[in-house]
Amino acid sequence: MQKPTTFLLAAALLMAVGLHAQSTITVDASRMGAPIGPLHYGIFFEEINHAGDGGIYAELIRNRSFEDDLDTKSFTPRPRTSSRMSSYHGDLGQRAITAWHTIGNARADITTDNLLNQAQQACLYLEIQEPGAGIQNEGFWGINTVTGTTYHLSFWLKAAQKWKGTITAALRSADGTDLGSSAISVTAHNEWIRLESTITATASDPHASLAMTSDSPARLYFDVVSLFPPTYKNRPNGCRKDLAEMLQALHPRFMRFPGGCYVEGQTTESNRLQNRFEWYNTIGPIEQRPGHLSVNWHYNVSDGLGFHEMLQLSEDLGAAPLFVVNVGIGHGWVQPYDHIEAYIQEALDALEYANGPVTSKWGKRRAENGHPEPFNLRLIEVGNENANFYFDSNRDQSDHYFERYEQFYKAIKAKYPDVQIIGNVESWGTDEPSWRSTLPVDLLDEHYYRSPSWFAQRYAKYDHYDRSGPKIYVGEYAVTSDFGVNGHLTAALGEAIYMMGTERNADVVSMASYAPIFVNENDQAWRPDMIRFNAEKCFGTPSYWVQQLMANHVGTQNVAFDITDNTLPPRIGHQFGLATWSTAAWFSNIKATRLSGGEPIAISTDWAALPGLNQQQGDWSVTPTAIFQANRQVQGAIYLNDSNLGDDYALDLDIARTEGEEGAIIVFGYENEDNYLWWNLGGWGNTQHAVERVSAGSKSTVASVRGQLVPYRPYHARIELRGSQVRCLLDGQVVHEFQLPSIQRVYAQAALNGTDELIIKLVNFTGEDAPLNVRLKDFKPHTGHVYLLSSTSGKDENTMQSPMKVSPKEGLFPVSTSDFS
Repeated sequence: MQKPTTFLLAAALLMAVGLHAQSTITVDASRMGAPIGPLHYGIFFEEINHAGDGGIYAELIRNRSFEDDLDTKSFTPRPRTSSRMSSYHGDLGQRAITAWHTIGNARADITTDNLLNQAQQACLYLEIQEPGAGIQNEGFWGINTVTGTTYHLSFWLKAAQKWKGTITAALRSADGTDLGSSAISVTAHNEWIRLESTITATASDPHASLAMTSDSPARLYFDVVSLFPPTYKNRPNGCRKDLAEMLQALHPRFMRFPGGCYVEGQTTESNRLQNRFEWYNTIGPIEQRPGHLSVNWHYNVSDGLGFHEMLQLSEDLGAAPLFVVNVGIGHGWVQPYDHIEAYIQEALDALEYANGPVTSKWGKRRAENGHPEPFNLRLIEVGNENANFYFDSNRDQSDHYFERYEQFYKAIKAKYPDVQIIGNVESWGTDEPSWRSTLPVDLLDEHYYRSPSWFAQRYAKYDHYDRSGPKIYVGEYAVTSDFGVNGHLTAALGEAIYMMGTERNADVVSMASYAPIFVNENDQAWRPDMIRFNAEKCFGTPSYWVQQLMANHVGTQNVAFDITDNTLPPRIGHQFGLATWSTAAWFSNIKATRLSGGEPIAISTDWAALPGLNQQQGDWSVTPTAIFQANRQVQGAIYLNDSNLGDDYALDLDIARTEGEEGAIIVFGYENEDNYLWWNLGGWGNTQHAVERVSAGSKSTVASVRGQLVPYRPYHARIELRGSQVRCLLDGQVVHEFQLPSIQRVYAQAALNGTDELIIKLVNFTGEDAPLNVRLKDFKPHTGHVYLLSSTSGKDENTMQSPMKVSPKEGLFPVSTSDFS
């Protein structure tokens, strides 16, 4: 074979590679594995956490159409969701309007009369009593104003009676300082007119507002007030540059949109609307878009970032678009499966809009919206999380999913045979989702939200998948437990291990995308997310940097490797302790004996609550015969005994739960707060007994059975530990029996990228140094580079104040000719 000329090592390591190798990885470039397809890594966008409005959608005016306080097309004030509300002055306005307030002697109110068009549901009526009065908008928790930047303003206006005057639009700081303004001459009648201007900022302020004032008294109506900064690739109605550039840096091969639960919508008893995404309403001029209330994520959406803009963003990123369509199912509502013709037509029309010729109905609309060339939409997902367990009803959004899917599949393939169709499988409740149908399908969408250890333990998940079955698209995955505050390094490394497993099995896993991408720090409905932002700044979590490393260094062909001396015995500490979870409980008659000889082990009288594990340390009381924890709010705070039990013992004690939601917890094998085991009796709402293991700060379930603790009834618990062998008995009956697995020191993946680059990816998940020697066969590099993602602790995170604390470092990799053959 032709010898590659460069060598690239992309590494995600918790600690630096040591100088004296203990393990050796041998990569054999002549032994080929699975090819890696061109779409392997992509992104998934959902309007959640103000990811769109107030996020990547560059519009700076919040509630630009004055409709954020309406529940339906009839005027019904909605309960406030904004963290900052403004009161109105005067007799007309008794309601606060999200993000708006009056300036000076002015009176304002929302009205559903004199509307701009049928799409708009409300407008603002403003009585200006004196010069200098008007209205002001605070944006999405501030308008980021940057010196020298020019902002484009547009708005619709009409007068109650003929009026001629000047409206001054100004960017203002919180103290009222003018940061740039524009005077707009207006001659208004009782008909709507569109006005526009530009404002160039003279100073910077991330918390500025837009003020609009008049030079004379007037009675005016305003609607669709819009302010845009320069956008990504200068697209009209486009995207915020810094956030789009963070996506660009991921080099996504595809982009899934628009959701998520956002596709389905949600009906509640107080709001009988579906509130789902309907692409028809999200194209064309912004004043023709009605917007809708996203009940799922609790805020109003302008739909300014609509179907066209998402297709355009996909194209600008060089990503294949993947559109998720609704199958007549949502949260709290369902359309009978034998009457879903309108939903099927909606999907077909979306494909025509994206791909059809300009002579077609929807292809013409696309051209009118500025894109005569087709967008080449070739990936369609039929439903979102709609194939769970209750196909006979909509209890889990699964009503007759396969009957729905079949209708969509036949209709789409008949007209667009080259479109790849993605089906749903179980999205929760199982680690082994499956396609429970004989219907044809191109890809299956698996979703996983789990712990770091869960992901690390699924490194080989796809090794044994049926190669003749459908391909897999991991459409949503992320560490969502034991991730810290914003998402720490250990969480990201767990994801990286799982991702390497998908690469190794790229003949099965064709595509994968992390979820969710964005969160505005002022509205966090879901955590963690890989890109965090406010009006001014943004940063990536360690998970973002893992996504970037993995996607930017992905090969085209897997190659074989072997690692020697790559296991460590399980880490088992010698202390024990007690804990509770949302429960008060007592523990008594604590004894320990040596299993090998039966002699008693002295139990220390010294106990200490561990503040590092939980801010609420509990309300512990110790008597000569028992220990009681009385605080029902405590969740998992450990009360640690100072005894050293070794690794060969039986621990016996009596336990009882008194009040609360769950049972009692016995901690054993405790080494430090990042490495221990506990037996959780009556956990998960007093439904299960389980042994959980915390390793390198990440918790996973080792063994679990159904079970509960009856309140006030005493139980005798016994834990037997002999080396890595564990037995747990309750009232003399064996509940769990298992052997703790050895620890894998390094996880790896290796691939050729064409013929001139070898990529080796390594993850150390142990929390300790993992010295490693790299040897290559049939590969002689000239140069080598290393990209290292590491930190002093797996719990380290990035913040707005320290955005790059955990971020990749690049350097040369030492190349020794003795390592290559």
